[in-house]
This record gives sequence, C-alpha cells and structure tokens, in this order.
Amino acid sequence: MRYVPLLGIVAFLLIAFVWRSWLQARRHGTSGIVLFRSRRRRHLIGDSLAVLWFVLLLGQAAVVAAWPDWLARRALFADPGHDALGLIGAVLMLAGLVLLVAAQLWLGASWRIGIEEGARPGLVTDGLYRYSRNPIYLAFFIFLTGYALLIPTLLSLALLVGTYAGVRRQIAAEEDYLERTYGDAYRDYARRVRRFVPGLGKRR
Repeated sequence: MRYVPLLGIVAFLLIAFVWRSWLQARRHGTSGIVLFRSRRRRHLIGDSLAVLWFVLLLGQAAVVAAWPDWLARRALFADPGHDALGLIGAVLMLAGLVLLVAAQLWLGASWRIGIEEGARPGLVTDGLYRYSRNPIYLAFFIFLTGYALLIPTLLSLALLVGTYAGVRRQIAAEEDYLERTYGDAYRDYARRVRRFVPGLGKRR
C-alpha cells in the first residue's frame, strides 16, 4: 500500500494536466489550461495555492514510498495502509480518479483548468452535471479523503481541510464568471442543481 498514494497522485496529474489537455487540444484546438492568465489577484493566488497543493501531496507521497518508517513515526493512528482503512483509502482514490475522468470528458469544449475571462464555450448542464455543478471538485474530495486514509498525517489533514476552503473560494470565483457570462441560464441551472451532490449545496 505504501506506493498507492504516489501512483495515485502521478495518475491524477497525468489525467488532469497531460492526457486531458492533449485531448482538448486535439479536439478543440486549445490546451484548456489557463492558469496564471487572469489579472485578478484572487485568481492568481488560487492558481499558486493549487500548484503548492500538488507539490505537497506529491512530495509527501514520495517520502512515504521511499521511507515507510517516516510514516510509522508520524501517523495519526497505528498501522496506516495495512488494514481496512488502507483498503478503503485505495478504493476512494480509484473512485476519485474514475469520477475525475468522467467529469472532465463530459465538459467537452468547456473544460478548463483556471478561468478564461471572456470565453463562451457553452454551459454544460447534462450528464453528470444534471446532478452536481462541480463533479470534478467532488472527485478531488473523494480522492484526497482516500489519500488521507493511506497517509494519515497532520499534513494530510491540513491539506484536506485546506482543499475544502480553497475549493469553496475557487467555486465562488467560477460561479461569478459563469453568472457574468451566461446570466439567467446559469442562475436557473444553479437553482436546480446542487453544488456537490443531490440534496446539499443548492444555491439560493
């Protein structure tokens, strides 16, 4: 189990930043990655924190893979990765990756990493997006929960809590952009569909 978090993070990065970007460029003529292009300060801060997030996740997973004793001394509970919680963690990481792929593919031409001001690729409201406005971020939470079960350290807990706070901030920025861009169409959609899962996070 000690290699699962590292393999999961590498797979996450390859899916989100390499494979999906390549597919976007092939199908629509643009990579879809627009990090650090916005002039808004809050967007630049959010993009910088996202990069730091990946560095910390990848770095900790690499340390655990190379030196398993490091985790044994810092784990919040005994025998991490060797019991039922470890298995649950691995399953959650896999489930997060599967949901990530499906949610990214469903966006089609509208897929972006970052906010591209002025772009109008189309508002996606069908498929997975009939049930969740943010299935990609939901995939983040599922994936990171599995990661934290496999590497139960204070850093993992901080990253999980920080991810929730950061995602809420990013969603607010994205919703502001979508409302400016699509107006009543987005407002009607946001009133019908919950933020993450059916029953939770409906917009007023």
